[in-house]
Amino acid sequence: MFNLCLIYENDRDKAKDILQESFIKIFKNIRSFDSTCKIKVWMKKIIANTAIDYFRKNLNEARFIPIESIVHPASSEESVSSGMNADDILSQVSRLPKGARMIFQLHAIEGYSHKEIARMLNISEGTSKSQISRAKQLLRQWIGGNNYRIIGQEK
Repeated sequence: MFNLCLIYENDRDKAKDILQESFIKIFKNIRSFDSTCKIKVWMKKIIANTAIDYFRKNLNEARFIPIESIVHPASSEESVSSGMNADDILSQVSRLPKGARMIFQLHAIEGYSHKEIARMLNISEGTSKSQISRAKQLLRQWIGGNNYRIIGQEK
């Protein structure tokens, strides 16, 4: 669960705060847990929502990638080569600026739409889309620098 917090927040102390706040919510709401659902899924959702709340409270600290720096929008068909393991991918995602990392996590990993992300984070859909595009571009550059290949691109 701590690793999930680290995806949302790079600062280990802040990630610990998110985890602690999440477990407080989990224990306070354990009676509302629906046993037809897996407890791990329920807990992950609480942690993700707690991280989003934390992000919203600290939005002025979030760094988004400037839209001017987006050169080539990312293709939604590209994906990371199977040559990378989850730790490799997460280490590269953790390098993204906080705001872009949050949006990338919500969209690419959690599966939220740009409209949902915009509503959750109080940003525009355009900001969500541009941050995803720039995050993918940066990840391609970083992964390429580590001799990993994006599927659909020539080496």
